[in-house]
Amino acid sequence: MTTFPIEKIRADFPILQEKIRNKPLVYLDNAASCQKPQQVIDSIVHCYSHEYANVHRGVHTLSVKATDRYEGAREKVKDFINAQSTKEIVFVRGATEAINLIAQTFGKSNIKAGDEILITAMEHHSNIVPWQMLCAETGAILKVAPINLQGELIYAEFEKLITDKTRLVSVVHMSNALGTVNPVEKIIAAAKAKNIPVLLDGAQAIPHMAIDVQALDCDFYVFSGHKL
Repeated sequence: MTTFPIEKIRADFPILQEKIRNKPLVYLDNAASCQKPQQVIDSIVHCYSHEYANVHRGVHTLSVKATDRYEGAREKVKDFINAQSTKEIVFVRGATEAINLIAQTFGKSNIKAGDEILITAMEHHSNIVPWQMLCAETGAILKVAPINLQGELIYAEFEKLITDKTRLVSVVHMSNALGTVNPVEKIIAAAKAKNIPVLLDGAQAIPHMAIDVQALDCDFYVFSGHKL
């Protein structure tokens, strides 16, 4: 069995050389915002030092180079989550903005008074508040599926809440507070059986498991780069 090269990995993170109260830093909050390895820091410094310019806004050398880098990053994200096309990859400032964008575009165009949006009791506020605001504006109804004492979705109750009025299912893939991994394949299949679009909040899942959006067959998969 191959030994996990933990010391080699730690050496990539300069912040781990820091000391807190004269003791080596032990950082346990990467789920909130991940510390950056030297390779990422070097790439950012290189960009600002040698390649910085507006993207898609010029034909001069630096603009072309920056645009190529920008679109190259989009290609890498496509491959990372196995999206079908780079046209499916939309860059925003984070998962919170992504969900708000979906609520204000898809939501406003497709959800009206009396329609239902289904979430779970384990959602991050970023996957609650945008739908509360949309429901207040449109007259739609926000339904919340319960969880058990172990912090797991009570799937039978979730399934009961899917009705002919459900216009969107928006659930977390992996809970930020509990670590619970939702049965997203079952959730998506149940929603698709009634032609209901599905949004997955993958902010916590993306650093910890392989994501294949084509295999999942969700309609929206949102995540934040700062957690990777």
